[in-house]
Formats: sequence, structure tokens, C-alpha cells
Amino acid sequence: MNARWGKWSVVLHWASAAIIVGLAAAGFVMTSEAPDSSLRLLLSRLHTAFGITLMVATVVRLVTRLRTRKPEPLPMAPLHRRGVAFVHASLYAVLFGLGASGAVTGARSAWPDYLRGTLERVPELEQLASREVHEALVFTLGALLLLHVGGVIVHEVRVGGALRRMVPWLGSSRAAPGKEAT
Repeated sequence: MNARWGKWSVVLHWASAAIIVGLAAAGFVMTSEAPDSSLRLLLSRLHTAFGITLMVATVVRLVTRLRTRKPEPLPMAPLHRRGVAFVHASLYAVLFGLGASGAVTGARSAWPDYLRGTLERVPELEQLASREVHEALVFTLGALLLLHVGGVIVHEVRVGGALRRMVPWLGSSRAAPGKEAT
């Protein structure tokens, strides 16, 4: 087995991370803008386009993950390994949930008309359950991302090797000699 994730897995991981940060920022800023703001319209269009892009990238990530070689497993306790698997599976589930709730919100509202510019103001979406689910999933995703990043940091400090698997400019991903999983 190889010691690193493949090039496409790394590219898709970091591109997805950047898109997620951008989507969250755009979502929070656009909802604080006036309903007839041109900035809100621009951010809404970008949010929708990049949301679709993220869904496509997530499908490609899963296909890539299933079809390419995986790196050697990191040394860790079985309970820790199950926690990592749960967080990763939850990240994918929440990402798809965000895409689905965004699509349902758009389909059940005048959102497409707003994006085309045929409405002067953003449509009221707060009464839609799918919009509430979308917002709740954003915060769930944030918590999962904190667990993911925190887990990488903890593993890196305790054992080493986690960052080198996904950060292209770092060297080999072998754990430091003499360090064992706890």
C-alpha cells in the first residue's frame, strides 16, 4: 500500500474544503444583506452554483475513493478508528443532506426566479422546512469539521503522519520511530 492519498483525492479534498468555507461565508453574509440587495443576489447565485459544484465534487470524491488505492491505515486504537469512520461517513451524509435540502428549498420556492433576476427581492424561505433543515445541517457540518480537524491535530501530535497523507508539500507519511497508537 502507498503512504499517501492519490493526487486526485488530495485535489478534491482541498477543493471541497475551499468550496465549503466559501459557501458558509456566502450563506452567512447573504442572509444578513437586505432582501433587495445586489450583493445578496450575487452571493445567492454564487452560493447556488458552488453548492451544485460541491455536490458533483463530493460524488467524484466518493467514486475516486472507491476506485483508487487507499494509503496504509494510520496506527490508532480500534475505538478511535471507529470514531474516524463515523465522522467521515457523517461528513458525506451531511454534505449530501445539504445539497438535497438546498435543492428542495429551491424547487419549493421562487428561488429560481430570484436567481434569474425576475424578482426584485429574495423570496421568503424561512417558512420552508427544507430551509430550516439546510441551516441546521450547516451547523452540523461545522461541528463535524471541527471534529475532523481536531482529530487530525490530535493524531499528528500524538503519533504523527496524518497531515502528510493529505498535504502535498509535506514529506513521507510514516509515523515517527518509536511512537505507537494509543
